[in-house]
Amino acid sequence: MDSKDKKIKELKALVKKLKAENEFLKSPLNIFDLIDGIKGTYSILLNPPFKKITTTKGQKACTFEFDINDVICVISSAKVKWIYFNKLQTSISGVHHVTDKLHYTGNLIEFCKKFDPPKIHLLQISRSVLINPKYYYLNSNCVHLLGKINPHNVCDNLIISEKYIKDFNLRKSNLAEIASFQKNDIRSK
Repeated sequence: MDSKDKKIKELKALVKKLKAENEFLKSPLNIFDLIDGIKGTYSILLNPPFKKITTTKGQKACTFEFDINDVICVISSAKVKWIYFNKLQTSISGVHHVTDKLHYTGNLIEFCKKFDPPKIHLLQISRSVLINPKYYYLNSNCVHLLGKINPHNVCDNLIISEKYIKDFNLRKSNLAEIASFQKNDIRSK
């Protein structure tokens, strides 16, 4: 066998191997595995582990463990940032405390880095306000709560700066697409 025939034989073997790989990559089993992996990744992003925050009540420390999905908004009031939740939070250590509003003494950027690093759940809408877009809808230059999910009037009818409107709309549509993707199941029954 001369070198040309040997080279042709090698190339034919390579083509056969590449066709088999291509068939596997296009196979429903491979596509299902890829989609399942993506769903798992999105699930972790949408439902991250609980976060801990230590605060005080009556000058005594208490620690809370909360789900970032429960945060409605964070509003800055001078040096204190108030975190509003959609349901009551109970302290897990320190003095016993049950509340739907906690305070945080860092700045809003630090709060986002610490509690929402993938930047999915919290969105800045002004210099002093972060919101969870899943609880809000946009009307003109204000965001309004979807329903009566928090008794504090400060969480509703918040003015959104012009530069954040595009981010709000984009985040809202991305959350809807991810949620829709999570609900779809391509397995046949």
